[in-house]
Amino acid sequence: MSIQDLERVFIYYLWFLLALTIHEWGHAWIAGRLGDDTPRIEGRVTLNPLAHISFLGTVIIPLFILLCSPGFVIVGWGKPVVINSNNFKYRRLGDMLCSFMGPFLNLVFSFLVLLLGTLVLEKNNSSLSHLCSIGATINVSFGLFNLIPIPPLDGANVLKSIVGMKEATFIACSQWGFIILLLLINSPIFAHYFSEASYSLLSFYWKICHLLL
Repeated sequence: MSIQDLERVFIYYLWFLLALTIHEWGHAWIAGRLGDDTPRIEGRVTLNPLAHISFLGTVIIPLFILLCSPGFVIVGWGKPVVINSNNFKYRRLGDMLCSFMGPFLNLVFSFLVLLLGTLVLEKNNSSLSHLCSIGATINVSFGLFNLIPIPPLDGANVLKSIVGMKEATFIACSQWGFIILLLLINSPIFAHYFSEASYSLLSFYWKICHLLL
């Protein structure tokens, strides 16, 4: 691996770590706003990445994939935010909002990063604009992937809250979640359509950014 490749690994990993931190902070922050102090007590309402790191999911697996994958694909996860939904006034709504907030913030942050990239591109700073483009892509991918309604992804919890699925049924379905995700990740069809969805959303962001600037 060349020096340039190592630099790309470093850049991609930092953006991944930032996306993960914002994602987990979003879960913890909205839980506190809705009445559950569990994430705050456990020190999760913070933008310090160290509070959200899972050694296996945030360090070992992402770095291994980045160092071994020529396409710089990232797979990883953070330490789950523990939430006690019994503290919510409206439990079902609270569960849904807590699950949705993490991916939502990734999508919002992606737009803000792309807006910054568009601004610096206007100033003829193509290098910084490229960095922003990488960050926006990673955050969009992170957000969209987590909205897939398959356990243990956030989209599954959102769907469970919307349809009012019983906890026992959800747990039974969750037993197959990792297997289904592994099959999806290694499916060329899924990779194609997921890339198309990410690209379409980024293109939409670009259009808004150019209209604003």
